[in-house]
Amino acid sequence: MPPRIVLTSGEPAGIGPELCLAVAARRFECELVCLADRALLAERAQALGLRVSLRAYRPDAPCPHEPGSLTVEHHALAAASEPGRLDVRNARYVTGLLERACEGARTGEFAAIVTAPVHK
Repeated sequence: MPPRIVLTSGEPAGIGPELCLAVAARRFECELVCLADRALLAERAQALGLRVSLRAYRPDAPCPHEPGSLTVEHHALAAASEPGRLDVRNARYVTGLLERACEGARTGEFAAIVTAPVHK
């Protein structure tokens, strides 16, 4: 089985969700798991005219990455997000994604972490 790599979606008002969707189109020899709000990804994909199949992450069922699809572990936003408009209510969401990725790497669930940009 290829390595399982976790991808955090970063700042929801920034370019992170779009980068995650762009990554979904490429071929990688891994299992790629994106930590994100599923509805946010679907909304951004629609706005960009991208056809990306979002599938639910199941830790017990490995699923190698396929171009045009993205395995997502859903983490709900605290507040609706609009591109370019930061909302402090989503700060905990962003740090929570990083904490989840680090914990998964620490336990061996994930072989590596890739992070989308975050607002500092």
